[in-house]
Amino acid sequence: MASRLALQHRYPEPPERIREVLTDREYLRDKLRAVGGPHAELMSWERDERGVTVVLHQAVPEDAVPSFVRAALPGGLTIRRTETWNSSGGSVHAVVDGAPGTITGVMHLEPDAAGCVLGAELTADAGLPLIGGKVEKAITDGVAALMETEYRFTLEWLRNSAAT
Repeated sequence: MASRLALQHRYPEPPERIREVLTDREYLRDKLRAVGGPHAELMSWERDERGVTVVLHQAVPEDAVPSFVRAALPGGLTIRRTETWNSSGGSVHAVVDGAPGTITGVMHLEPDAAGCVLGAELTADAGLPLIGGKVEKAITDGVAALMETEYRFTLEWLRNSAAT
């Protein structure tokens, strides 16, 4: 059984500019320092004819992990997130090191009157019998909170980069 999550964020810039920002190495490093948790790191950045692929390591401190997950996976969580961006959006694939399950999805950048909308359709699949739904709910809640934090960071980053 998998759990789905759909998100939308509006940006005051056109899709091309937001895609450029979301794949910018400096932005990614700044974002990870600000919201990536302990030991967060940009593991790789690659451009080819299909677009840009980034691999991020992010950490969730143990005290931010629900107790029923901590019992199975003590010590906090390390998430390996791969994003592949092309001209219209991209895809995401994330795994928690040492744990079953994945987060996969697609992202779309669409122009609107004020700039653009980034839409994400994500699926969490814990692959655990009996408690899988509960774990997936914790994952989707955590991802939604992280995406909101990253969105606010990106808006601030855009304001600061425009001022310089």
